[in-house]
Amino acid sequence: MTTMLHILRHSPHSESRFASCLRAVNANQSLLLIEDAVYGLLPGTSTRNALEYLPASVNLYAMEADLQARGLALDDLSSRIRVVNYAMMVALCAEHAKVVSW
Repeated sequence: MTTMLHILRHSPHSESRFASCLRAVNANQSLLLIEDAVYGLLPGTSTRNALEYLPASVNLYAMEADLQARGLALDDLSSRIRVVNYAMMVALCAEHAKVVSW
């Protein structure tokens, strides 16, 4: 069991929570991007690069509905990102001992 799931919903462009969350994520934890946080996955951005440099043991997820609502192409995502739906998000929350929402 991965110990902690970080759920990040804030845009990387509007405030410091995105950067703070990335600093807090440790090896063997998980990060789920929802709502405006999915903008951090845009190709060629510093936030996408920062996500790529997280330890390989960090599981990265993105909410499919939020990607689609914001017009982000699934083909542009890094191979590290696993796209999830709402049922899978609930399962992720249940699988982790702790859940932190940013």
